[in-house]
Amino acid sequence: MNSPKTIALRSESKKLLSLPTREAELLFQSYEKHQQLEILSATRNPKSREQLYYLVPDCTELIQESPTEDVLQVLDTMLGTGLASILLPCLSNEQFEELLDVAVWQDGKLDEESLDLWLFELSECERNDLGRFLRELDIRLLAALLHGRIVVKDQHTAMLLENEFMDPGSPAIDYVDERARAICDAIWEADHEIFGLLISELFAIDTEGNVEAELAAVFDAAKADRAERVQTRDKETGIDVTEADLMEKVDLESLTLDEDDDDDALDDKNE
Repeated sequence: MNSPKTIALRSESKKLLSLPTREAELLFQSYEKHQQLEILSATRNPKSREQLYYLVPDCTELIQESPTEDVLQVLDTMLGTGLASILLPCLSNEQFEELLDVAVWQDGKLDEESLDLWLFELSECERNDLGRFLRELDIRLLAALLHGRIVVKDQHTAMLLENEFMDPGSPAIDYVDERARAICDAIWEADHEIFGLLISELFAIDTEGNVEAELAAVFDAAKADRAERVQTRDKETGIDVTEADLMEKVDLESLTLDEDDDDDALDDKNE
């Protein structure tokens, strides 16, 4: 088996990606797990890193032990394609929550477009996996985000929900766009209870008086909850990287998608 000292990480990544699939799988699987993680982290191109994850039969453990920014870089290149749903189920519940806290907030404000893309990817997941992740989401926040796109119009909604007569095809529900309908369908298929809670929250927002004030209160509460989670995680892990530093690492616009020409020189220096 290879010794950690003999592996030039970036060169080894290039080598693995240049080999026929079966040869690459055998070589990558011959390394100890910590070596695999080192090679993955040293691979700058997120799409190349994604291909390395696929060199093991089940990459769940590697995904869950990879740094948050490494996994987010990979998923970020896949958002909006439906392909992120391949790797999303590998995330632990805690990791999913952490990734969302980084990915859908910008400068302390919720990035609704980014969250919409994540919701689309989640709707493409197997329903058991989606159900698991839904229970990590703030359903009131989800309702606030979907407000205006999913319209609950029947005055008898409360009674319909109580008697479990409400489903995504109910005439009491209108959809402004197909993605909202797809998300609603997926939630129903994954967890009837969560679907009922979502519709109840949507109905409540429209019946509690000042809709704009209600939405603002939901977003403010979500922001405060998120700040508390980030602070707690930082204390627990002794993290010494600020959130701004993390977002800079995950900024795909600053990434070079082709490995730098001097990678081999750096590897030679580190051997």
